Amino acid sequence: MIRNVAILGAGIGEKHLAAYVRLPEQFKVTNICDLNSNLAQVLASRVNAIKSSSLDEVITDPSVDIIDICLPPHLHFSACKKSLEAGKHVICEKPL
Repeated sequence: MIRNVAILGAGIGEKHLAAYVRLPEQFKVTNICDLNSNLAQVLASRVNAIKSSSLDEVITDPSVDIIDICLPPHLHFSACKKSLEAGKHVICEKPL
């Protein structure tokens, strides 16, 4: 089963995207979310994903299975909590 992934944070998220692309039978990156719209667009265009600047919009998207949190560390807890409350699987780049 292929899981749809949303990457939050297009900075280090670029490295995570590269890893997902190597596993197409397991993951499909469908959303890239970053406040920097240009950076999000660059990454999204690599995999034909949707770009967004709204964390809540991405987290509540019913087609997303996994939220990969690549945000600044002080935002990890709140993003993890919101994602888990929305019923998503969560990958967080660093411990909380």
